Amino acid sequence: MSVDNPVGPEDYSNVTGTCQETFPEPVAHGAGVMNNFADLERRDRGKPAGERGTLYARALDYWRENVGSPENEPHVAVDDFEADWLPEGDYALELTSSRWKAGTGHGDDYRAFYEQHIKLREWGVDDNGEPTLRKPAIALHVEIMPQYKDMVYKSGDPLECPHGEGTRVIGWTTWAEDPFQIENRMYDALREIYGDDALDLDSRVFDSRRMAKAEAHIRFSLEKKAAAVETIDQSKQLIDWGGESEIDARQRRVKEGWLEAIVESDRWNLLGFDPQRYSTELKIYQIEDWHERPRSDPFAHPKLEASFSGVDRGKLPHIHDWDEVMDHLRTVVATHAQWAGIRRSDLVGDDYFDGPVAAPFSFERPTGRRQMLRRRYEDLATEIYREALKESTTSVYDILRVISEETGASYDCLEERTGLARSTIRYHVARLSEAGVVKRLGNPVLVVFVSQAVLERAREIVREVRPDDMAEDMNERADERRERREEQQEHSGEDSDAPDEEAARDASNGGEIGFMYLMELSASLADIAQEYDRQRLDDRDIRVRADPLPDRLR
Repeated sequence: MSVDNPVGPEDYSNVTGTCQETFPEPVAHGAGVMNNFADLERRDRGKPAGERGTLYARALDYWRENVGSPENEPHVAVDDFEADWLPEGDYALELTSSRWKAGTGHGDDYRAFYEQHIKLREWGVDDNGEPTLRKPAIALHVEIMPQYKDMVYKSGDPLECPHGEGTRVIGWTTWAEDPFQIENRMYDALREIYGDDALDLDSRVFDSRRMAKAEAHIRFSLEKKAAAVETIDQSKQLIDWGGESEIDARQRRVKEGWLEAIVESDRWNLLGFDPQRYSTELKIYQIEDWHERPRSDPFAHPKLEASFSGVDRGKLPHIHDWDEVMDHLRTVVATHAQWAGIRRSDLVGDDYFDGPVAAPFSFERPTGRRQMLRRRYEDLATEIYREALKESTTSVYDILRVISEETGASYDCLEERTGLARSTIRYHVARLSEAGVVKRLGNPVLVVFVSQAVLERAREIVREVRPDDMAEDMNERADERRERREEQQEHSGEDSDAPDEEAARDASNGGEIGFMYLMELSASLADIAQEYDRQRLDDRDIRVRADPLPDRLR
């Protein structure tokens, strides 16, 4: 039996082609547009922030006269807001403020500026029959920020103003079909509060009109969610396998064992999509109470959504690139829907998405996915063989066997059935995860193979490499490991979770097991917290010295 890698990722780029397809058009959802106004006159540069004649200065002056303190927020600036793009209803505009990233002064004399926020709200009635404001179906949030060259960050570094001095505004909204609708909604809100003369479009910098956000989605039947989650996970594996990608994937368990899947990458071209200079996120999500709703309610069903999620370097897409960006997002959604077996009849209509009767969308769908997955699974099978056949240890074989028999196993289950120390299990699981063989879900962690196909292949390999190995054989190995560890603990006088000798030998060939002081790490405490939130670290990955801690934290 050979364990040589038959197909390397270098062959990957030759697999894909494209074919012309049609699918119901994914609808545009959330979007954001940025504008800069070079509206600071030279003669006003030395004046106080609220007297500089800019849109930001007018917004700041309005806040001082009408709000005066954060304690008075949110402030209803307009209690009867009307616009031709609003659905039927009664609307208002609320005003709030927040500390901004830049200000003036240095050290103890530093004073941050405050950005202004305009938010669209809809009038309703609460349980007591009293009028109340709530978020409407169509969202609008306008941010107003200063752009002055005499401003600095708290670090002391100067604020850069690439589009000149004045005001930056960003409008975030939903259900807009083009960027000009977004700008017009933003301008309507600004003029309504600050006056018709508040905006000088002649001072608007053309190059600053950039897309801050764009989304496209479909809503589809709940019965197809498991297949869609599996499809996204396969794409994550294939992009990661193709290399050269900075990829972020997160999954978590929700009601009835369904999964929510999110994958973000700037290398979707590895799957055959046209190269883009920005990152794209693809996700499946539902509202929080979806499981309490009847299937006849559209909100009981999930969305498959692709979104433009920023750039690591360079400029954001210009609003004149809107059609190109939206075509890419719609193509990613439609392609993954077809890969997941979602058909027109599986789509679910709602107030904004036409579902099965949506207009057709023509796109170039990447081909060759089946061949890519086959090659990927061949690579994974090779890795499973390599791990299961290790002469230095039976630990990995037993871990693989338990995961395959249990169709996913917790650390407690692995510890009980293999007799291995928890640190040894975590070490091997981390290596298998890094190799793309398994993944870790939830907290407490559940270790599973990356797909159903890999699970089935792993079961075959486990049986093949040790055909005579019986359950009692693994039980004996587990008992021997526990006895050996107890003897080590008696000799050392410590009740530790030190790695087994097998794992220590394995680690000597490729990495160490153990804990380090925070001061020795390049990561910060915030970085560690982020990894914990993303479930890449679990409760046994982090130790804190308890004796100096306050009782409430112990």
